[in-house]
Amino acid sequence: MPAGRPCTLSEFAAECSDLSGDKAGLLAVGFNARLVACHAQSISSLTNDTSTWMFSLLNIFSWCRAGTGQSHEMPTIFRHLSTISWMLLHPYFVFDGPDCPQIKRGKDVLGWSPPLLLVQRFQELLTAFGFDWHVAPGEVEAELSCLQSCGFIDAVVTPYNDTLLFGATCVLRSIHGDKDVEVYSAEAIEDSAALEWGDLLLITLMSSADSDASTASGCCWCDTDVARQLVDYGFGRTLLEAATSLQFVKFMEFVTKWCDNVCEVLRTDPQHFLGHRYHELARVIKEEHFEFPDPAILAMYLSPLTLWSDNGHPPITCVMSCQPNLTALAAFCSQHLGWPPDTVQSALMDACAGAAMRALLQVSFAIMPNMPIPSHHSPYAAAGQCRW
Repeated sequence: MPAGRPCTLSEFAAECSDLSGDKAGLLAVGFNARLVACHAQSISSLTNDTSTWMFSLLNIFSWCRAGTGQSHEMPTIFRHLSTISWMLLHPYFVFDGPDCPQIKRGKDVLGWSPPLLLVQRFQELLTAFGFDWHVAPGEVEAELSCLQSCGFIDAVVTPYNDTLLFGATCVLRSIHGDKDVEVYSAEAIEDSAALEWGDLLLITLMSSADSDASTASGCCWCDTDVARQLVDYGFGRTLLEAATSLQFVKFMEFVTKWCDNVCEVLRTDPQHFLGHRYHELARVIKEEHFEFPDPAILAMYLSPLTLWSDNGHPPITCVMSCQPNLTALAAFCSQHLGWPPDTVQSALMDACAGAAMRALLQVSFAIMPNMPIPSHHSPYAAAGQCRW
C-alpha cells in the first residue's frame, strides 16, 4: 500500500474546507469515539502534539480510577476537544454498539472497552462542546464508512487499515513526527498500487491476524507481501464478484473451486507473479484453514450492521457543530474534574476561541445560499453487498 500524504489535521481541514462559493462549508470528520476514550495519547497527535492518536490515552492503572469520574482521561480529552473546537472542521463521533464483534483483527476488542462512566462523561462533554455523536448498532468503522459513503462526512479518523473495505474513501491515520496524520484515499491506492476493492479484501483476508477466538493470540498465517503478489492473479476481484452476485449455495460451490485454484497457484506460480512457490502455505490453507475465505468475515465487510441495515434511517440529516456551551463546560470541569475556578477559567480559553470562531462562521454561512443535502442511501445497496 502506498504511503499516505503526511500533514497535520489543521492543515488538512483548512485546505479541504470551502469558505466561499455556492457549496461553502467546513470539512466534516468522523472519529472513532471508543479509541478516544480508551486509547491514549490519542487525540494528542491530531491536535499537534508529539503523541499518537491511536495509542493508549493512559496507563493501565488509570482504569481503576475511571469509575470515579475523575480519572486522567477526561482532562486529556477536554484539552484536545478544546483544540478541535477552533479548527475548521465539523467533528462527528461514533461509539461502538452492542453488536460490535468481540474479536476483531485477532484481538479481544471488548476486553479493552472503556468504563461505562467514562463513556457517559465523554458523551456529556461532546454535547457541551457542541459536537454531535451517536452509538452505532455494530462496529464503528462500518458506521463511519457508511456516513462517508452517504456524504455526511468527508474523512474518517481510525487506526485500522481495513476501514477502506467498509467503503470509506478518505482515511486519516496518525504518525509520529512534525506531521501528525497521513491521508489515505481509495482513489490514490487504486491509482498508485493498482489495488481495487476486491484486491484489498483478499490481502486483508490472507494477512490479517487469525480472528478465531481459540487463536486470539493474533498470529498471522500469511505474509502481507505474499498476499499482495497473489492479487496479481485476480483472485480478490473474482471473489468479490462472486460474493456480491451469487446466492449462498452457489457461492460456496464457487469458493471450493476458487480455493483449489489459489492453492494450485501458490504451489506452481504459473505466471511468475509470486517469484517463489509456496507449498507450505498451500498446505496450511487446505489442512488448517478449512473456512478460508470465511463467509462470516466476508459478510462483515460487505454487509456490515449499520443504522442503514434493513432499510433503516440515518440518525442525522447533516453533520454540523454548534458553539461550545461555556456555562455547561465550566460546570463539567467543576463537578466532574474537580478543578478550582482559576483552573476552569484557564482551561476554557481554547473553548472561548472555538466559540468565537464558530459564531463568526455561523454568521457568514447564514447569508449564503442553502447548502445541498446529501443523499442518504446505503452504499451497500448499490455495490458490494453480499447476496446471502
